[in-house]
Amino acid sequence: MAVWTKDFARIKPLVEWDNNMGCVTITYNAPLERYLMCVTDGTNTVWKFNTYILEANEITGPWRLVGYLKDFGEQAYFVNFPSKFIGGDGRTLWLCYAANFTNGWLGTSLKSNPPGSRYAMCLQEVRLLGD
Repeated sequence: MAVWTKDFARIKPLVEWDNNMGCVTITYNAPLERYLMCVTDGTNTVWKFNTYILEANEITGPWRLVGYLKDFGEQAYFVNFPSKFIGGDGRTLWLCYAANFTNGWLGTSLKSNPPGSRYAMCLQEVRLLGD
């Protein structure tokens, strides 16, 4: 059971999935009254990364999978939804990340997927659908 508190001795993980969670970020989407969690899978450190997005009504969950992005970036990391980049309706927002850091120093040839992904601050506009 997740425990979110200022008392460090009592905290418990919000989500656990051994060897499938690398960098994790959470943003509160105030207009939708939802938390959005972005996770880079963390299965490796120098090749393609998968990203998945979860949502919850409370920071302690339960969390629901709402998006899975295979080979996103293709090596996207620190994926997040900056709260200042969420539109007034909560449905238009910007996904922020950096990608493909090994192309410059390990000689990999990872693609820019989606276009604009690179070793820099990347922003992609997102429109949330559904209820």
